Amino acid sequence: MSLLASLALTSLAAFAPQGDTTAPAAGGRPPLLTPAEQASLRDKIVKYLDADEAYALAEGIKDREKTGKKRDGEKEKLQKEWDLRSKKGDLLSSMADLRAIYDNCFVVPAPKFTPGTLRKEKPKDSGLESALWLPKTYKVDKPMRAILALPGTATAEANSAWVEGDRYFEALFEKSPLLADTIIHVSYLPNSPSPIEMDPVPDFSREGQDVQENRRIEVVFRTFGASLNAVNVNRARIFLDCARGNCAFGLRFASMFPDRFAGIVLRHPTEVDGIRFGSLSGMPVLILKTAATAAATDALKAKLEAVTPNSVTVLDTTDEYPHKAAAADISTWMDKQRRSMVPAHVVIEPNHDRFKKAYWVAMGPMNPLHTASEADKGRIEVDADRANNRIVVKARGVESFTLFLNDDLVDLDKEFTVVVNDKAITEKRTRDLRGLEKRMVERRDCDFLFPVQFDCAVPKAAPATGDKQGEKAGTTGAK
Repeated sequence: MSLLASLALTSLAAFAPQGDTTAPAAGGRPPLLTPAEQASLRDKIVKYLDADEAYALAEGIKDREKTGKKRDGEKEKLQKEWDLRSKKGDLLSSMADLRAIYDNCFVVPAPKFTPGTLRKEKPKDSGLESALWLPKTYKVDKPMRAILALPGTATAEANSAWVEGDRYFEALFEKSPLLADTIIHVSYLPNSPSPIEMDPVPDFSREGQDVQENRRIEVVFRTFGASLNAVNVNRARIFLDCARGNCAFGLRFASMFPDRFAGIVLRHPTEVDGIRFGSLSGMPVLILKTAATAAATDALKAKLEAVTPNSVTVLDTTDEYPHKAAAADISTWMDKQRRSMVPAHVVIEPNHDRFKKAYWVAMGPMNPLHTASEADKGRIEVDADRANNRIVVKARGVESFTLFLNDDLVDLDKEFTVVVNDKAITEKRTRDLRGLEKRMVERRDCDFLFPVQFDCAVPKAAPATGDKQGEKAGTTGAK
């Protein structure tokens, strides 16, 4: 397995969204359980998942026997209560109950340093560094909003060195109101042997460009993934904060992992060419504007709002870069944003061949970006219409796709229709608790609550002449 693939499995598991218990019940359905019943079931889920993780990490026969026995005991308690509560109805059909009983269900360790201080971190064998801030109010059992901050360059000159993470933290966040209620992770962007350039859009047809892009992704993911494993972050409220020299990269990065962020802050916007913006559909963006960046701000706003109207907020700054004085306004903007894992409209327009998942949709094999024409590059657009129990898929340059479904998106008690490039498929699927738990645990993501997996091949376009039958879409069944 490649280094980048390994990072995607480990860091993204930590970098997964947190439960959103404020979301409305699917189809207006009230919960089946009382709050006390939800809390009791959640307590058993937390204990079982903790015991299961301990068993997975156990080394040696005696340790595995001990942790295995505890895991089996917690599993039995959980199953007994699940069966009891299921007498009220199918819990897998009730999104209100699922959100409540899986909310904040993964145990994180006590912090290794005192909250209210900044700690330097060096993930083992990574050669990378970061800085992590925990507010004094941090509690290990309470998820908290977080910012992933990328330091800017020391000057506006080309090839300028990156400001070190702790110095950037001091320059931007010292005495900031954000320190009271926000976890802050600052990545160190490498200056040795020379400053790594973040913004250049890779040309994957040129040798070595994929290696450079993978390195940029690693620099961010490797350290942030370690921080997310160590502290209790509210995964529905993670913000990407980009500075001078990495705003274009930040947009590209967010387009690869759009369901990881509640919003993006751009402190020094630049005009961006060569990026496909479709995957940022629905993404809130805050741009800090100065006289010097006014043209870039206006151009970027137009491009982003061509994808999602009214998604961009522009803040006229009152101080010099990096605009420390904007902290209160940024915090107010963040208070209004919260990422949902079940948007009715999802677009995946990849900027990287390997990263092509978003929310409840995953693309299968697609035309390589470096060889496909613009018209043939992989793209998928999916719309869920729960009122009509219908999902419409428009796909090009892609062989297959997967939909992860729950009762927020369609009523799984009934047949639902999937229309793929104008070809309709009628389906009826059974909700699967084991599949839901497996997918949630693999992502370490207590908001990834989908009891049905639907895999589908994209029908090939009917030939211009000859066979009128065309080719039917095929499915491999729920997993």
